[in-house]
Amino acid sequence: MNDQTHVSQFQTAGLIISPNAGEVRQGKQSIRLSPVNMRVLMMLIEHAGKTVTRQEIFDQVWPNQVVSDDALTRAIADLRSQLKPLSTESTLIKTRPKVGYSWQPTVTPVSADNQYKCNWLRTLSGYIALFILAVGLVYGFLYWQFKSESVALVILPTETTQPNWAVDAALQQAVLKTDDLNYLSDHAFYAHKGNPYPYFSHEFGVRWFIESKLENNALTLQLVDARTALVIYSEEHSIETKDELTRKAREFIQFVAEL
Repeated sequence: MNDQTHVSQFQTAGLIISPNAGEVRQGKQSIRLSPVNMRVLMMLIEHAGKTVTRQEIFDQVWPNQVVSDDALTRAIADLRSQLKPLSTESTLIKTRPKVGYSWQPTVTPVSADNQYKCNWLRTLSGYIALFILAVGLVYGFLYWQFKSESVALVILPTETTQPNWAVDAALQQAVLKTDDLNYLSDHAFYAHKGNPYPYFSHEFGVRWFIESKLENNALTLQLVDARTALVIYSEEHSIETKDELTRKAREFIQFVAEL
């Protein structure tokens, strides 16, 4: 990458990375990275498209220190889990086995001058947006007085011995036809590692998880409280056709919508 003396930010994979502030932004969302994780990220960003060896990262991020390999492995894992929900790119950091890592998307440095211009344009855009918002609030306030906020769900993948009968897909279709509910995409769910219940409850306001199981035409549907991870409702059915499956999924979602 070229001389970066006056570079204050980097644009890549739909993200704006501000190393001095320790911040990564995507639209209105932003996260803070620890100093160590930001230094590791900048090593990869500054050599985008090229493999940075583990030793090179150790020398730059932990100079004159003795640290275990786990420190770098944890930093890479943290960066992947923190950045993935903000970007639509399928692969941000690629592992080169036994060698190192590389940042895959294209990187565009943003100079301090360009950042000033961008900030000015954002300020102007902000005033325009406020004006539009003020007009829209007159109508929006009245509208939301009569429409309750949608409840967020996570529909977990179905445990099944009948893969051609997609219970989770039937549940998703039923949710799409219900004004009071919405569900997080599969991408958001698979991007998160670890216990999903408290994370999605806190970060996305998810209220319910829906679990389903289909074995030998025996269908089980369960409703799990996202805050406590407790099963609060369960029902079982014997189904013979896909039409029955669709109907049971629709009835279950209607039950959830009325809670």
